[in-house]
Amino acid sequence: MGQEVLREPLSTGWTIKSTDFSTAEELSTPVPGTVQEVLSRSGLLPDPYYGTNETEVQWVGERNWEYNLIFTPEAFDPQRVYRLNFRGLDTYAKVYLNDSLILTADNMFRSWQVPVTSLLKAGTNHLRVAFTAPLEALAETIQNLSYALNKTSVNDTGDPRMANFARKAQFQFGWDWGLRLVTQGIWRPVYLESWEHARLEEVQYFQEEVETARARMGIRAAIDRRSPGAYELRLRDLNTGRLLAKRGLTKTEQEVYFNFHIDQPRLWWPNGHGEAHRYHLSLELWKDGEKLDEQEKKIGIRTVELVQRPDSYGTSFYFKINGRPIFTKGASYIPQDAILTRITAQQKTDLLVQAQNAHFNLIRVWGGGIYEDEHFYDQCDSLGLMVWQDFMFACAAYPADPSFLANVEAEVRENVRRLRNHPCIITWCGNNEVDLAMRNWGWQKKYDIKGEDEQDMYRNYTKIFQELIPEVLAKEDPERPYSHTTPLSSSYKIAERGHNTLHYWGVWHGPDDFTGYETKVGRYMNEYGFQSFPDMETIASFADSSQWSLDSPVMAHHQKSYIGNGLIGKFTEQYGEPASDFPAFVEQSQQVQYEGIRRAILAHRLRYGYCMGTTFWQLNDCWPAPSWSAIDYYGRPKVLFDELPNLYAPIVAAAVGDEKAPQLAVISDYPGGTEVSLRWAKRKVGSTTVLESGEKKVLVLRAGTQLMIPPAGMVPGKKEETEIQLFVGDERMSVFKWSGRQLPIRLPEEEDWQKFPELLKG
Repeated sequence: MGQEVLREPLSTGWTIKSTDFSTAEELSTPVPGTVQEVLSRSGLLPDPYYGTNETEVQWVGERNWEYNLIFTPEAFDPQRVYRLNFRGLDTYAKVYLNDSLILTADNMFRSWQVPVTSLLKAGTNHLRVAFTAPLEALAETIQNLSYALNKTSVNDTGDPRMANFARKAQFQFGWDWGLRLVTQGIWRPVYLESWEHARLEEVQYFQEEVETARARMGIRAAIDRRSPGAYELRLRDLNTGRLLAKRGLTKTEQEVYFNFHIDQPRLWWPNGHGEAHRYHLSLELWKDGEKLDEQEKKIGIRTVELVQRPDSYGTSFYFKINGRPIFTKGASYIPQDAILTRITAQQKTDLLVQAQNAHFNLIRVWGGGIYEDEHFYDQCDSLGLMVWQDFMFACAAYPADPSFLANVEAEVRENVRRLRNHPCIITWCGNNEVDLAMRNWGWQKKYDIKGEDEQDMYRNYTKIFQELIPEVLAKEDPERPYSHTTPLSSSYKIAERGHNTLHYWGVWHGPDDFTGYETKVGRYMNEYGFQSFPDMETIASFADSSQWSLDSPVMAHHQKSYIGNGLIGKFTEQYGEPASDFPAFVEQSQQVQYEGIRRAILAHRLRYGYCMGTTFWQLNDCWPAPSWSAIDYYGRPKVLFDELPNLYAPIVAAAVGDEKAPQLAVISDYPGGTEVSLRWAKRKVGSTTVLESGEKKVLVLRAGTQLMIPPAGMVPGKKEETEIQLFVGDERMSVFKWSGRQLPIRLPEEEDWQKFPELLKG
């Protein structure tokens, strides 16, 4: 067999069964896979997304299931070292090889490597993975709680609630935009790995000093060595074939650190700011002149700094990439399917390419989903999409007993090590809205969490998010910034709005209309949003025509926000056109969603320098339903997403100020000065006849907002619309469709607001 490291995928030949569901006995399944996916594909489970079938499929997640595989290792050699590598088990599982218990798993976010040399046989082997339903696995823990900590998992629609005690994708227990579907299964690949002498285990690259002429880099490698010999590491640039460095190992070294350099380094830049360049490197492990193993990685050279600096308005929050302040433009991302194993690599690529084409420069991987796979981050790397990476905690208070903390520590360490070489990841964040919820959502009164219990809840938070996670990061990835939560400030309190990150939900969960988006602006807007319905083609996939009304059972079932359909109806009446039927109403809901988010994004961009990030909720869906998404479950863009290129382009225009005498704002985060040509034409609504037209050139000297009096004839009347196309040279940057029915965006109240870009100096 030679000395090379072998990795044999165990992906076929598996069967599943359940002791109390004999119909599924010995049902064939591929791996990766989940029980719900297998049963649905086999016709034994109705489509969970159709009608009200969600209620009919809950029993699957409440039963125990078993995966079995009979396999024969390829070219078995008893002289080699063997291990099983489970990349993801969902979630509570005992694994047996030839009837010997080799693993007990309790975290879907971890992988599990188990030595099996002594148990493996040259002939047939039996691998059994026995899953216990979370309801059973956590029953005793929940029953013995001294106070109702589990009830703070407010999105969990089960009884009893348990999501915050399970290290499992939190959204699968229910959310206000998604169904409850508690999956079980082998959700990531399984490999039988073997080697004879040695293998590379961990490879990490470091930037030690980056200058124009040279980047001084470091590399750390962990090696598993089983036999003596003359070992050497060789680092090669696969783009050029050039050997960058080599390093011999002493007789006992298992972890090695050494330096290399790259001359005239090409930097990695976010989308819209330059090339997202990466170096394709391979670290090779050699012994006695023969290559044993290698690990390839594509790395980007870039610096990242999070600037949180007090000023006269509060506390800034923005990122510098390669020393340049970046206005981040993006959205929060959730898993693209509640059944995770149905999501293809191509689906992820397609969604991220759509985002790049819409001028996104950031994707926020939200904390109630999953740590994504290598393909996802590799695509973000190549597309120049920065990633705000939450750890997987959201909207609940969490326990902090020793076993839970140990589990979390292992989870965090593994995922940081797995992801830290991706240049796209610019920051880690401890959780989504946990701190905000403890301070503002009334759990203490609602669930009788008082006195010592309340203090315990806060101590748990400190242990996980302000001690454990930053301690792991300090050792494993000290170069990236970390926030213990998002938001760091509360929109409920006026005094906090000028500090750090903000989630603004006053339009949806509060009393505000769309003007709230224009006036309640923080330093970094990390969440805000408004719902709409998906296209009728998507609605038809889960509801027949008899259900096409807001108050139908199916439409009510798919609306997971308790105020959703009523609020969409209210705002559509206020900001939209009268709808003659349900399809017309659906179309209007998308127009109104766009109008709300349009006003929010432009209000944020007007304040460049003060506000330095806009990340709306949410980019995509996990099932077909009304939600805050810009792209629905089937990948169909809503009106909002179709118009995002005109809101996120480097240079955009907007009508602002007084309704009776509006001004035109030219807003830029373009890296450098340039001349912009505004080409405009005014028409009656619904007509192609041009009433008036013209062209005006504007010199944009810096990022920020420039106001101008509209040229004569540009301002549309109530039944008119002016289309303004912004060009830089021959490149059309964006289009502003100025409707006479729209009110101008309110200007900031601060008299010196046009000096906001000066806040970025220093």
